[in-house]
Amino acid sequence: MKSKLLVLSALLSVGLFASISEARSTGGGVMLTANAFMRNTTSKVGSGSESESKVSTYDLKLGYLGGSGLYLGGIYSISKTEGSGASTDGKALGGSIGYVGASGFYVQGHYLAQAEYGDWKEGTGFQGDFGYITNVTGAFIVGVELSYRAIEYKKDETDASVSSIKTSELMPLLTVGFIF
Repeated sequence: MKSKLLVLSALLSVGLFASISEARSTGGGVMLTANAFMRNTTSKVGSGSESESKVSTYDLKLGYLGGSGLYLGGIYSISKTEGSGASTDGKALGGSIGYVGASGFYVQGHYLAQAEYGDWKEGTGFQGDFGYITNVTGAFIVGVELSYRAIEYKKDETDASVSSIKTSELMPLLTVGFIF
């Protein structure tokens, strides 16, 4: 069973990398995308009261997509976590590089140079995206994306004894955007 899974994984990887390395047949332009992730959770223990939790993340990306598929740009991310009567907001800003294949598959890497999340400040980190986009009509595109983000915050404004806080998340996102 393990050998079948290994062979299947290898074949999928080869096919994936072949489609990513495929040369773009269309010209480039400015690419503007918005990605969204939302999760709502409701919990109830026995006959007790219900508690709700809401998490949302939105990434805005703007960059230049060359005719060869090379993408250079920037990312601005905002996030919000609500639950137990409290709310925490976050934001991150950084630079991006990536490749968009003619088939629509893409990979992007982002260096997050400045990040904050509630009382956590002075954050830096990276984000890696793998996704697929397709043209709907004209310049309008839609797609899906899987993102991995890791950030280290160097300051906690509520606890001076904390030297660093590391976070990581893996999340699926929906994508909408324009190439013009």
